[in-house]
Amino acid sequence: MFVHTQISRRWIAAACALAAIFVPVADASAAEVQFGTTGKSDSTSIVTYIAMERKLFEANGVQLNWFAAGSAAKAVQQTLAGSLDISIAATDQFIRAVGQGAPLSIVAGAVTAAPFRVVGAKDVRTWGDLKGKTISVGGPSDQTLFFFRIMARKNGLADKDYDLVYAGTTPARFAQLMTGAVGAAVLTNPNDLVAMDAGYSDLGAAPDYVPVWAQNNVFVNSVWAKKNPDAVTGFLKAFVAASAIFYDPAHRDEVVSILMKYNNSDKATSERVYTFYQDKKIIAPGAGLSEAGLQAVVDSLVASKELASAPTVASLIDASFLAAATKK
Repeated sequence: MFVHTQISRRWIAAACALAAIFVPVADASAAEVQFGTTGKSDSTSIVTYIAMERKLFEANGVQLNWFAAGSAAKAVQQTLAGSLDISIAATDQFIRAVGQGAPLSIVAGAVTAAPFRVVGAKDVRTWGDLKGKTISVGGPSDQTLFFFRIMARKNGLADKDYDLVYAGTTPARFAQLMTGAVGAAVLTNPNDLVAMDAGYSDLGAAPDYVPVWAQNNVFVNSVWAKKNPDAVTGFLKAFVAASAIFYDPAHRDEVVSILMKYNNSDKATSERVYTFYQDKKIIAPGAGLSEAGLQAVVDSLVASKELASAPTVASLIDASFLAAATKK
């Protein structure tokens, strides 16, 4: 018994020593990056989700701390203030800030087409049915209102034909639609699909009305980026690799499973989101920058008199980091 116990103790001690050797530890050389998006359950963040699941950020020397800012405007404000280093948010909010002298730069593309859909209440079957009703959009300067205006005007509705309520994020707009508080809401995936499955009406998708656009981009605090070029490049290497996985048909099932996990949606809904994103090229291939899409956003802000003059697209971009990340 003594011999057996002694051997057992020696084995346990040896096993513990080996375990100590192989316990993974944080890479002390990894660059810590404060990263922000509007939320953390939106399908537009699929590339980030893939990179998280595949541990691509860690593989490229980045320790990512991910925060939900709550809105595109807040993501811009927090990046400008320095509490966030890298963010992905709506391009119009970024351009407004840069127009006021903010030291921010777009370093890569994220979402090209706008994945918005106008979903009507159960008693709304045509655009004409929205006359006199209240529409839920993100805010008075939100792109959801911009797209709704374009779609409504092209379907015969004047701006005076409906009222507006500003609800912020898609989940809040979805809740207003579900409770009957509004006649229609501008939604993103998967909330739009869930609503339609429940009998709410599909009044159209924004990419069919505005096919050339740059919805969301990856942008940085320029001061921080100049001091931390390796962190920006490492982030973009992970992002580019994840976008390639998204568009590779061989990884379809994996991507659908990731959507299910982060969106908390069923397989059928996630498959429909995947198909919509692939068909409309919602995600920027290779995290590429769309100069034509950026120009379209600038033009829309000038046309709405939100910008007195148009900044050049070149002044909004720092393409050096993406070039470094994709250099072979």
